[in-house]
Amino acid sequence: MKKHIGFILTAAVIIGCADTKKQEKLLLDSVIAVHDKVMANDGHLMNNKMLLDSLVKNKPTVKDSAIAYLKIVDGADSVMGDWMHNFDIENKGKSHQEIMDYLNDQRKKIEAIDSQINQAIIQSDKYLNQNKK
Repeated sequence: MKKHIGFILTAAVIIGCADTKKQEKLLLDSVIAVHDKVMANDGHLMNNKMLLDSLVKNKPTVKDSAIAYLKIVDGADSVMGDWMHNFDIENKGKSHQEIMDYLNDQRKKIEAIDSQINQAIIQSDKYLNQNKK
């Protein structure tokens, strides 16, 4: 009987560890999925940045307003760069709960960045459409 209890406990620990790793991987995958979505919008953001730069340099009548929208675009891009620079995918030496807390926090941050980038794109698109040459 003692052999069976030992086996059952060992199996439970192994299954429990595998389950926590699976939870961590699923949460990490959800963070990376949002990151990938944000990166897909980054090209649009950078294109708008180039167009706004062009307006600032070549259209003095809208320079001040173009600079204001350029700051919005630059701010969104900067926040994304900072997040990517600080994101720790390894999480070495952390407990399961610390990893889950960290990844949940990072998911909230990258979702907020996604929203900020989407707003920067919407606002700059609208402005650029109003100021086409």
